[in-house]
Amino acid sequence: MARKLNSWLAGLKQYVENTEAPRQFWLWSGIFTISSAMQRKVWLPFGMENIYPNLYILTVAPPAARKALPASLAKKMLLEIGVRVSRDSTSRRAITKELAKIGTEEVFQLPDGTPQSQSAMAVISKEMSSLLMINPKEVIEILTDLYDSYDIWDLGLKDEEDKLYNICLGCYIATTPTWLTENLPESSVGGGYTSRNIIVWGDEVYKRVTLPSLTKQQTDIYSALIHDLSHIHTIIGPFKWDKEAYAIFDNWYQNIDQKIRTVKDQRLHPFIGRMHICILKTAMTLRIDYSDSLILTPPEITRSIEMMEEVLATASNALGGHGPSRYAAEIYRVRMQIQMLKQTTFRNLLAMNLNHLIRSELKEVIETLAGAGLIRLEPLGTGNDYLVLWKGEKKG
Repeated sequence: MARKLNSWLAGLKQYVENTEAPRQFWLWSGIFTISSAMQRKVWLPFGMENIYPNLYILTVAPPAARKALPASLAKKMLLEIGVRVSRDSTSRRAITKELAKIGTEEVFQLPDGTPQSQSAMAVISKEMSSLLMINPKEVIEILTDLYDSYDIWDLGLKDEEDKLYNICLGCYIATTPTWLTENLPESSVGGGYTSRNIIVWGDEVYKRVTLPSLTKQQTDIYSALIHDLSHIHTIIGPFKWDKEAYAIFDNWYQNIDQKIRTVKDQRLHPFIGRMHICILKTAMTLRIDYSDSLILTPPEITRSIEMMEEVLATASNALGGHGPSRYAAEIYRVRMQIQMLKQTTFRNLLAMNLNHLIRSELKEVIETLAGAGLIRLEPLGTGNDYLVLWKGEKKG
């Protein structure tokens, strides 16, 4: 069946124009929706393995930053075209049981006519706390492990679904930096769970919409989005490289060690080590966004690299105060307060943080931020008070 839209993501952008959620959340929600519709039916040969388009996307924003709707719409659309979506609150056993069941029901034909089963599912949660309600540690561990799309996965435990075949699991999860700081285990940050996620930060609503409504045009666009997503769901086969696209990717990848050395936040170094895979998965999705031709060309590779660099630039904000220092959470909170205010005073910050820090502790936090070059301090001539300015801000 022919597509109705020139670009699925452009259609989505038009459909959600009258919403408040940050545009980057809608973009990555759209990327995730397409990748989940592709499932294991498309792949990119990668040495002795294949890369499948499954993505783990973690959207992080302060409360009331409108992060829930992109997750909800992704879930609604995928269910409409028959893609399996996990329950809202889950457990390790529930995930493996559902994947095992799907593996007996989902079968498609490879280009050579060979039947191929797949255990493909999307995990979508607009509140990470709800998803991990039953057993946070076990769920994080199983999601971390199943990111790699195993041909065969063997847990080796009795009375459980201990063998899974042809896995393709995607995750789109929304949360707040405070929840991550207070609940995500230290072992999951950096080299564990978070390194497998494209971490998307947003702290400003796109615009204020007093009374959201749907026009006839938007309803028509939604119908076209579902039609084209159903079409995307039928595409099968391997991706190939355009020579120029490969040259662009190779040039970027050969400089990845320099990137690791220049990024100061060590929590992001393991993610940088996986960025090339995320770039390829995203590029596959960007191609399918507008074309049935399974070939990676310069526009997709270039845009995918740009998007991943944008994610990396703000990921530290998303991870918040997660770290071994006893002041890690306090440093993050005060930093975000100063960034929001642009200019304030020590006395005002002390009043804002009375329930968290005493005067001497706040002084240490302020001096740490100043030492890192994130803020600037200027005397006020009013006793012990002084001006606190965000980097680059002029006194005024």
